[in-house]
Amino acid sequence: MKKVRPIVFLVVGVFMTIVSQAQEISEDEARSLLEKTEYNKKRGNLEGALGYGLLGLDQAEALNNDDLIFEFKSLLGDIYLSKKDYKKAINNFLGIVLASKRTGNQNNLAQGYFYLANTYSSMGAYNKASDYYYQVSVIYDKTGYKQGKANAIEALGKNYVTSNQTEKAIDTYERLLNIAVNDKLYSYVGKANEQLFNQYMILGNTKNAIKYGVLYYERIKDRGNPRQIAEAADLLSGQYIELGDDRNALKYANIAVQKNQNKIEYLGNQAVAYAMNDDFVKSMTTFDEAIQKSEKLRRTMDVAKFQNKKAEIAVDFGEYKVATDALSIAENIAVNKNSKETLLHSYKVYTDMYKKRGLDSQYEEYNKLYKAVKLQVGDSDPYPSKVSMARENLAESYEQEARAEISSEENQRLAKERERLRSEQKLKELQLVEQRSKLQEAELQQIELEAQKAKQEMMLLEQAAKAKLNEEQLERLQLEAEMTRLAEAERQKELDILQKEREILRQQKEFETKQAEQAKVLQYIVIIGSIVILTILAVAFYRTYNTGKTIQEQNKNLAEQQKTILNRNIQLKKSSEAMLAMNNKLKKAHVNLKVLLKKEQETREELEKANKEIKNTQVHLVQAEKMSSLGLLTAGIAHEINNPINFVSSGAQSLLQNFNEIKSYIENYQKVLALEDFDDIKKYRAVLQEDEESLNEIQDASEELLADVNYGISRITEIVNGLRSFSRHDEAEVKDADINESFSSALLILKNKYKNKAEIVMDLDESIPQIQCFPGQLNQVFVNLVNNALDAMEDEGTITIATKNIDKNKIEIRISDTGSGIPDEVKEKIFDPFFTTKDIGKGTGLGLSISHGIIEKHNGSIEVESEMGVGTTFIIKLPKKLELDEKVLENQLS
Repeated sequence: MKKVRPIVFLVVGVFMTIVSQAQEISEDEARSLLEKTEYNKKRGNLEGALGYGLLGLDQAEALNNDDLIFEFKSLLGDIYLSKKDYKKAINNFLGIVLASKRTGNQNNLAQGYFYLANTYSSMGAYNKASDYYYQVSVIYDKTGYKQGKANAIEALGKNYVTSNQTEKAIDTYERLLNIAVNDKLYSYVGKANEQLFNQYMILGNTKNAIKYGVLYYERIKDRGNPRQIAEAADLLSGQYIELGDDRNALKYANIAVQKNQNKIEYLGNQAVAYAMNDDFVKSMTTFDEAIQKSEKLRRTMDVAKFQNKKAEIAVDFGEYKVATDALSIAENIAVNKNSKETLLHSYKVYTDMYKKRGLDSQYEEYNKLYKAVKLQVGDSDPYPSKVSMARENLAESYEQEARAEISSEENQRLAKERERLRSEQKLKELQLVEQRSKLQEAELQQIELEAQKAKQEMMLLEQAAKAKLNEEQLERLQLEAEMTRLAEAERQKELDILQKEREILRQQKEFETKQAEQAKVLQYIVIIGSIVILTILAVAFYRTYNTGKTIQEQNKNLAEQQKTILNRNIQLKKSSEAMLAMNNKLKKAHVNLKVLLKKEQETREELEKANKEIKNTQVHLVQAEKMSSLGLLTAGIAHEINNPINFVSSGAQSLLQNFNEIKSYIENYQKVLALEDFDDIKKYRAVLQEDEESLNEIQDASEELLADVNYGISRITEIVNGLRSFSRHDEAEVKDADINESFSSALLILKNKYKNKAEIVMDLDESIPQIQCFPGQLNQVFVNLVNNALDAMEDEGTITIATKNIDKNKIEIRISDTGSGIPDEVKEKIFDPFFTTKDIGKGTGLGLSISHGIIEKHNGSIEVESEMGVGTTFIIKLPKKLELDEKVLENQLS
């Protein structure tokens, strides 16, 4: 039995050591294989990376290391995706998803979904990809990982863009923009603005495209590369051309050409913008420059495109010879290159030109050609949806196959796991046998120890008995010795007593002798004491005599003190009389004070009355200044509103004419309907066919006219809303207002004044929330400051309006101009009432004073920085929350 136990222990120990070493070696090898996989993947050696990755995955699964399995499957899935082996990529990524669900690892689950979404998007199953991108955003939203959520939504938006699902892309990127602003993930703001710009252009929503395009451009203009800036500017120019905004169209077209002069395409928008600004010569020169550069690079189709656009502009300006020459070149190129789209464009311009010139035969000819080519080209959607049900079904089948395969592998893994558990069970049984053997050996050792202990106890008992016997003998000897010592001590005591008796007798004799001597001494002491007592009596008599003399001196001092006290009483009496006189004076002063207080009360009442009058005057002055501003701007508003009214007026007149023509056609139809003879009806066939063609033309023309009328009405509505925003009726109420929107209203009012004089640069912080204020009064401040800036510029210049979110309590507004500047001696007076540097009749001197008062009313501040010859900047700081006590608020409302 003793020989068997060591052998069992040795076997179990060796087995455990081998298992531990195998695990360590396998994990090190797996890590090494992971590094080799990543290295080969980076080098582009996908086959080598795949070999190392598969081998490493086997090691990781053998170790049952979830982290290693995740890393290997992520790498392998990415490799298969690079090889476009979507089936195996889905298998690996789906494996990550299912394993993460089993373990509850939300981060790995989100990454697995993200990998799957990328795979489905790559293979064209865009709807399935969208579902998984959305799942990723939901997971990160629950776990609070804001960056991950934004990444997922951005990827979802890109997926919609790639699949040409424009409206969904817009919804997604608007959601990303809101998240970026709310969660302060500002790196996503530019991306969202760029995509919203592009998607609204595709959708044909020009206004929203411009809105986000300007935001995107403003974000990159100072930090983007020139090509990126040029591309954004060119696209913005195209949108402003669509909108009919000639000034901004030319502004951004010039920026695009300036930033990237090698891009020939940018010259097209620049040429059109020149034409919109009535500069026909520059327009033609720019088109010619674009055509020459395209010919030099042998880009024939670009030449045809520029010739067609050139012809369009020439037709608009009535330069038909230029248009005909350009169209001839474009038509020949289109025919030679068999480009139906280019030929269609040429025929459209021909048709418009001949229609405008009233050449009916040529118009009919080219209109037929246009319709024939149009029939061949068709009305194809330039951005058709790329969503394919075949791809979606293929992706679904791949996923189902992967699920089945993973399920089979999972069953195999479970079988291996059961085998591993059985092996561990056997190992535990061996360990249990080892423990039992060790326990039996420990029991035997315990019995031996107990026997040795009993033997030792017997020996101890024997030794204790011997020791007790020795102790008894020792005690007996000690007792005998003690009795001997006591007898000796008794004899010694008797000797001592005899000695003490002798000593007492001797001392008694000595005492008697000393007593006789002391009696003599006592007599001498009595005599000496008597003498001392007499001496003491004499001293006491002397002291009594001296004490009487001291008392007389003290009495004298007391008399002097009484005299001093009497003098003080006299002084106090005089002080009391003075105090009484002072009291009488105080009573008189009190009476006078009452009179003064009464006069002060009357003066205060007069001041309050005057203050009310001043406030009323101030209200009238504010309103007068506002009306003065409105009076100065009336001409501009009239001009701005005149154009859209002309649209509506001319469109309404043309529609009325069309309606009269339609009435005549209806009468012809009614005549035919009244006929009963078939031959008579046939006679009207040709007439009805002509009527039908004319009706189609009238229908097309009416639609265009209605579009013009609609544009005019929308423009009028915009101007009226701007005026309403400027002269609000709620200016006496504290409300939440958008400062950036307030500037838009103010600029709309001043547009006619600045459009040919100044360039307005808007640098608005979109993160500024709505603030509490008196909106109508702040609008008046903004109009006053911008109007003053315009007046300060003799020639053309730039006005920059910037808003900034300083902190959680305040915002800052800067209005800068490139005018002449303000001298230092004038700068101190600009906020004084009735102070003005303008000519008589051109200013009241109240604008800046009222503006200063309005800003102070908002618990804000207004400062001015100016440099002669450079310009002026007004800096306004306003609180986000306007805190007014009830008295101040009541005064504001009154």
